[in-house]
Amino acid sequence: MNNLKTKQIKYAATVTSLVLAYLAFGYFIDDRTNIIAIWAALAVCFTLYFIILKKYNNTFLNDYNFKLALALRFVFLFSFPLLSDDIYRFIWDGSQLLNGINPFAFTPTELINNNYTWLDVSLFEKMNSPVYYSVYPPINQLAFSVSAIPGKGNLVASIIILRLIIIAFDIGNLIIIKKLLAFYNKNPKLLFIYALNPLVIIEFAGNLHFEAVMIFFSLLSFWFLLQNRWILAAIALAFAVCAKLLPLIFLPLFIKQIGFKKSIYAGLICLVVILTLFLPLIYNINLAQNFVSSIQLYYGKFEFNGSIYQVFKQVGWSLLGYNPIAYTSKILITLTLIGFLISYLKTENILVSAFWMLFTYTICGAIVHPWYILFLITLTPFVKWRFAILWSVLICLSYYTYHTIPYQESLLLVIIEYILLFGFIAYEVCFKKLPLKKIY
Repeated sequence: MNNLKTKQIKYAATVTSLVLAYLAFGYFIDDRTNIIAIWAALAVCFTLYFIILKKYNNTFLNDYNFKLALALRFVFLFSFPLLSDDIYRFIWDGSQLLNGINPFAFTPTELINNNYTWLDVSLFEKMNSPVYYSVYPPINQLAFSVSAIPGKGNLVASIIILRLIIIAFDIGNLIIIKKLLAFYNKNPKLLFIYALNPLVIIEFAGNLHFEAVMIFFSLLSFWFLLQNRWILAAIALAFAVCAKLLPLIFLPLFIKQIGFKKSIYAGLICLVVILTLFLPLIYNINLAQNFVSSIQLYYGKFEFNGSIYQVFKQVGWSLLGYNPIAYTSKILITLTLIGFLISYLKTENILVSAFWMLFTYTICGAIVHPWYILFLITLTPFVKWRFAILWSVLICLSYYTYHTIPYQESLLLVIIEYILLFGFIAYEVCFKKLPLKKIY
């Protein structure tokens, strides 16, 4: 009895410390250039995360840990996004829509000199992409417009609305993961790999990234597919694509689950729903070209925390004296497609296939923001590999890029991140065991 009481006290102390760490992160670090404070807070959050997974992740505490996961998301409710400035574009696009202006028709730079009463110069000044048309699909735009309802000068209210939307979808993720674990007869405690992961909580509830919405509809599609409700699966996948285009890569997984003929029909249903959702915003060739041009500019101009891409880039500079991105992009696309094919052919179920497809896509990308790997964390409970958990820690090194203005990436930290990551992957593959199996 005494031991039980002691354990309860230690658990309560751990939970209290974790909540305080998130409060410090959300409300007492006022600038993302303060990298030491950011890393320190993250170190505390991850340390306590692993302690909970190892010592307090059991059937008795499942309900408490689930409530903790919810509470940690709501800790950020009134905070300002620390590690992302995308919020300014979100509210700008939403304001445009509310005032009858298509975000794919004009760039912020083209609009700023007009005397529209809704225009908020402070949003424009802090925006990271004022010369580009919007790159955000219709599901996002709908959420943006809702969050912009408070109007000019009410940024905090807009952030709270957007945060509530994202938290709602993330709670949906928890529910579907729980259902999928039961479907595969896996231990319910595996949920907390995702539910309590600090990167998940900070990037979704904290920094307001819409990958949470994409993941929700993708998981919903997987769930319907496993129930052989393939029409609903196709519709859910279309909604996922309309939150972010990436889930299109999952369409071939329908063949594995329901066969080729039904997959053709599912693909047509998915296409019709996508076109229907895009049509109110992109209804002519010029708007489509604007949307595509911004996507091409984003992926053709920017780079951040890439791995294989950085290797090609450095080799190109050494041998050719320039970055041969025109050639390396084609090589990386080829490698990605090969990885997709291997993932499809060599894996036992659609969730494992999706995991390796996402890993291939991410590892071959020139842009690997921390929130890009969160889908891997989502699927980690369903695979035997645990390297994505380590990556969620290591990728926090990339926040160093923000410590100066203008931003400057540290190639040394990128090298450290990927050497440790690939070293751990090699360890897992070669020894065929999970060094953290006692935790998970």
